[in-house]
Amino acid sequence: MSEAIALKSAGRDLEKLLEGLSLGESITLIGPEGCPVALLVSLNPGTNEKKPDADWDARMDGLARKVSRAWKGEKSGVDVLSEMRR
Repeated sequence: MSEAIALKSAGRDLEKLLEGLSLGESITLIGPEGCPVALLVSLNPGTNEKKPDADWDARMDGLARKVSRAWKGEKSGVDVLSEMRR
């Protein structure tokens, strides 16, 4: 499952949304301007006995490449996160 949710509604229903995700499934958060602002990916295997996708690593690598190509900041994502943690 992969779906897009408005950021405002996700804030209200975050716990419920996350409970509905299985390992590797994602939710794209859409900001007020209608553009994607974040991606939530479940790391929880959940209660269903479903096996994770065999190509989960490949899909996450593909996602990382997409994010890397779209990155428009002067600093890398790692640099930004490091500054946020200080």
